[in-house]
Amino acid sequence: MRKNRFEKAKNKRLGIARERIAMLLDMAEKRALAGEMDLANRYALLARKIGMRYNLPMPKGFNLRFCRRCLKYLVPARNARFRTSSGRLSRQCLECGAVYRMPLKPRSS
Repeated sequence: MRKNRFEKAKNKRLGIARERIAMLLDMAEKRALAGEMDLANRYALLARKIGMRYNLPMPKGFNLRFCRRCLKYLVPARNARFRTSSGRLSRQCLECGAVYRMPLKPRSS
């Protein structure tokens, strides 16, 4: 079955949005490691807005890099604390103090 022109245009827009999200998150990570947290937060917020507009999920691993309460970009040891204990990963935003816990999969030997 052939795709009509509307489906092709939609797929093209979604591809461009995915590229921009990846680019913005990469730039956010570089700026955060350089210590420019204001720019990192702005890039991460823009990537998140693009994802919401086009109904795209964040790339794997980047959903752990956002604080759900204050929407800041989290960088371990700068503005976030990541800990593992009793089979759970807990991350704490040092900006607003929010703590998130998620279960870890048991290691299969």
